[in-house]
Amino acid sequence: MSAHPAADGAACLTREVPVLMYHSIAADATRKFRRFAVNPGEFAAQMEYLDSAGYHPVTAADLDDAYNDFYHAALPVLREHGFRASLYVPTAFVGATTRFNVSLGEEDRTVLPWQALRDIAAEGVEVAAHSHTHPQLDRVPAEVIADEVCRCRALLEDKLGSAVDGFAYPFGYWNRAVRAAVAAAGYRYAFAVSELMTAPGDDVLTWPRLTVNAGIGVAGLARLLDRPPAPASRRVAAVKRVTWRAVRQLVPPVGRDPREGRPSP
Repeated sequence: MSAHPAADGAACLTREVPVLMYHSIAADATRKFRRFAVNPGEFAAQMEYLDSAGYHPVTAADLDDAYNDFYHAALPVLREHGFRASLYVPTAFVGATTRFNVSLGEEDRTVLPWQALRDIAAEGVEVAAHSHTHPQLDRVPAEVIADEVCRCRALLEDKLGSAVDGFAYPFGYWNRAVRAAVAAAGYRYAFAVSELMTAPGDDVLTWPRLTVNAGIGVAGLARLLDRPPAPASRRVAAVKRVTWRAVRQLVPPVGRDPREGRPSP
């Protein structure tokens, strides 16, 4: 959630702002996916904390992958507090299951159907792009990158009847070629991960986010929000990103194919 205390909302333009990323709001998950599935009760308590502490969204709460649990577990809580949200959709799996999560044992987790996405958009939730088949975009050919970032936007705009401005990189992975493709596709902003606050001067096509993992509770969320500005952490994050990208080139990608879960043509 891009949020700040209501008392000093204007300051969000000149200081760091936390963008909180949730993957799934669910009580059940496999062992490998458990840290990404925030219990509905925990999520409700965190939203209550944000509301009671005077926070309000300036853009959105980020929830990746459009899992079916968003509609039943997250949306009612967000509605109760009047919070906005952004939902990032891998369009190949709309109304199906997350086959890209096979390595986590979560290939049967359901994704919202088009009608539910239309209903969500009608409530003011931003429905944005998360690629078509959720590949590791920095490990596929240029023509695949272009297809992934363009096809998902075209599908969303056709099915929802509204402009799609935002993109979230699958797994948070990107490089210069991927960023260039996202820019060429016409997106106004894009999110990576980086585990940093979003700060003035950040590149709008690689904005960072903070992951809200399961089990951190209200106290852990408060610590994420209270992080002091730390310019050195951005340099460290950049080094880690480049190093991790190099390491990943030496090992098989998730599922042995960076396009894991891609439906047959």
